[in-house]
Amino acid sequence: MSTSDHLRQRHLRRNTFAILADYVGFGIGLIFANMTTTLPAFADQLTDNKVLIGAISSLWGGGWLLPQLFAAHYLSDKPRKYPIMMTWQLVGRPAFVLFVLWIALGGTRYASLTLLLFLLAIIIFRFTDALVALAYWDLFGKAVPVHRRGRLFGVGQVLTGLAAVAATPILQALLGPNGPVFPYNYAAIFGLACVGFAISSLGCLLLVEVPEVDGVPAAAPTTSLRAFVPVLASLWRSDSSYRKIALVRVLSGLGGLAASFYVVYATDVLRLPPAALGLFAGAATAGSVLAGLVLGPVADRFGPQRVVQIVTWAACAAPAIALLCYFGVFGAAVGVAYPLLYLLLGLFEGSYMLGFNTFILAIAAPGQRSTYMGLTNTLAGLTIVAPIVGGYLLEQTSYPVLFAVTIAGTLGAALLALSLPHPSRSRAAAPDPQPTAAP
Repeated sequence: MSTSDHLRQRHLRRNTFAILADYVGFGIGLIFANMTTTLPAFADQLTDNKVLIGAISSLWGGGWLLPQLFAAHYLSDKPRKYPIMMTWQLVGRPAFVLFVLWIALGGTRYASLTLLLFLLAIIIFRFTDALVALAYWDLFGKAVPVHRRGRLFGVGQVLTGLAAVAATPILQALLGPNGPVFPYNYAAIFGLACVGFAISSLGCLLLVEVPEVDGVPAAAPTTSLRAFVPVLASLWRSDSSYRKIALVRVLSGLGGLAASFYVVYATDVLRLPPAALGLFAGAATAGSVLAGLVLGPVADRFGPQRVVQIVTWAACAAPAIALLCYFGVFGAAVGVAYPLLYLLLGLFEGSYMLGFNTFILAIAAPGQRSTYMGLTNTLAGLTIVAPIVGGYLLEQTSYPVLFAVTIAGTLGAALLALSLPHPSRSRAAAPDPQPTAAP
């Protein structure tokens, strides 16, 4: 057994516990600060502008995705990722805490200023977490053997779901007619999100960084972003499986065209009560649990490509349900049928790690994980404009047009995903991209 394998095995129990604590804590945070339910619903209380409401999801997603190319470049010559991960958590995550204090102290009397501060808190939180995430994925790739990743994520999904069982009635109570009045209901909701993020940070604190696989050098240092570009170009040219998974990720991101407006559509058009937001959040969580229970073992047994193939069809089915609701297909049962949409969204969103990220980690050359993940997420960041475009499309046309366009984009992802190979074949066939050091 090599030195690095010995250290990995020695710290595996502790790292497994730390990863689960981070996973579950962050998952709890996202239940209460959810970009398809509570975040746009809060913005809807401050403005009627659909483009601005869509911008919330754009910033939440894009603020995390787009900076990752620069984060990958920054991390490419850093042998230790743990200090970077912890430092930037301490910089970014308190921003959300400060915004909660602003709400609790009655700052929403100034609606425009509150909306601006809301956007600023999201930018700080998500931009810094982009760097945290890339460092984390490198640590994870070195700490957990390939054959244990799917089940580990599956357990994390199930534990998050169990925690969310308690969160659903809390959300319903906070947003119901007998709950706190606005804005104190959202101060409580986002405060609970901060508790979840704090648990996540404690989990990360417990992680032990395991050295890279013996005999495999880390990426060569790159002193300029210009010198880093040939690395990315080589990666894109040399690995056809990587190109496919990156394109599937981008096309599936077109689901964001409608994601911010499902909750507004439910309350404004379908006339479902505001307390239904808690039910939607619960359904989304149930989808994540289903992903953990069913798709975790699928990833380990059949490969993460199979998970991607399943969940891209789920992403396509979600706007189809919304479209059917518009035409009254479900009749009086719409209140029962509509949460199924969020179940599918939860299945899709809960499978990013099980499917997309596990696939990318499996095909990435050792020492190149940050580069693979950074480029993938930056490319996916191209879809950050989707909610804004969706808001504009909705203002200019109608909900049926918005849902139909969303179906078309996600259908492309589902069809392309069918050609993804097992990552073991992909890794064997693809030459490693060679970093180019700056002169």
